[in-house]
Amino acid sequence: MATTTTTTGAQNIASAVQSSSSFLLLRRVESAAAGAGGGGGQASRKGSGATSVQLHRGVNASGSQSDDGKPELSEADMVVFLGDFNYRLHGITYDEARDMVSQRCFDWLREKDQLRAEMKAGKVFQGMREGQIKFPPTYKFERHQPGLSGYDSGEKKRIPAWCDRILYRDSRSISVAECSLECPVVSSIILYEACMDVTDSDHKPVRCMFNVEIARVDELIRRQEYGEIIASNEKISSMLEEFSIIPETIVSTNNIILQNQETTILRITNKSEKDKAAFEIICEGQSTVKEDGNASELCSRASFGFPLWLEVHPAVGIIKPGQIVEITVHHEDFYTQEEFVDGIPQNWWCEDTRDKEVVLSVNVTGTGSTKSKTHRIHVRHCFASRTSCNETKGPSRRNQSNHLHRSDFTQFGSSEVHDLCHMRCP
Repeated sequence: MATTTTTTGAQNIASAVQSSSSFLLLRRVESAAAGAGGGGGQASRKGSGATSVQLHRGVNASGSQSDDGKPELSEADMVVFLGDFNYRLHGITYDEARDMVSQRCFDWLREKDQLRAEMKAGKVFQGMREGQIKFPPTYKFERHQPGLSGYDSGEKKRIPAWCDRILYRDSRSISVAECSLECPVVSSIILYEACMDVTDSDHKPVRCMFNVEIARVDELIRRQEYGEIIASNEKISSMLEEFSIIPETIVSTNNIILQNQETTILRITNKSEKDKAAFEIICEGQSTVKEDGNASELCSRASFGFPLWLEVHPAVGIIKPGQIVEITVHHEDFYTQEEFVDGIPQNWWCEDTRDKEVVLSVNVTGTGSTKSKTHRIHVRHCFASRTSCNETKGPSRRNQSNHLHRSDFTQFGSSEVHDLCHMRCP
């Protein structure tokens, strides 16, 4: 099993509970790493309605929701039910209760609590828990009278009782279970107390602070184990190997020379008879050709975009088995806004007459492969004026260009697999 980590947090999630019943629903998010959040319910008069506060809304195990759009309680990883339950103390008189409260004999009083007895008998709130009560009964008080002297002393003399309660349930089936993927939410109570200073109601609000541990999957270990499972399964490994095949392709040339407004065709052939090939053409960088004919250092293009003077279309596509795709490589005139070219002042709009060279990478992959084959093509732009000047000194530049266009097809074999992370100019 993948290693499970837990993160613990604590916040006040129930406060100022007086009369109407409420419940708090906590849905687990697998990647969550935080404790419970804030929420609560408050009303000034008694009522039988229930109010829900959902920290995370989700669907039940069958993938459906209830009619009102709220998840089922049975599907929640944690449920907090809080409010005025109206349970009283039984088998005790008013004077006995007041005497025990003044002596803070809460253990003895708890034995007289009706809710405690009903939960022990399994009649109500099955599977839910409550923190240990260490505070005086929260009902009934005279309004605006502080302290324990404010208990009802009127004609009815209602017996003090713990009417206001906070119950909860988490993922544990037993109280000692540890947080794990099988038991994803484990909570403990940090604080359970009554707000005895509040005098605006005949009830004292009750608040509870939970420490909640929520299990989450360690994604790193999960991926590692997933890889081990895949590698150990021969059938799956065979399928993955089949999908990782890169079709054999042929690119028509390694070098292209363009003059002004000239267009040439680059052909990519898919030699496979059954597998499609996906291609992408990117620009590794651009350099300027010096007077001696050598290119300067290649300057990378951060976005892999083509320079303004070069158009390549289409730059991406799919080649069907046994088919050939033709790529148009076209030179387009443009003007630079450079104020200085090689240190010589220029007009604000001037034509850059320097010869340029770019390196194009043709990356070929299979349709289901993460590997690629890379073929590099050098594309040089030479100005016509320079070509005419050099015609008397050597072979025709245009003839040379045509010769390069007709260069022998370059085999793009399966042994030439390049890592894109280590691409460099030859």
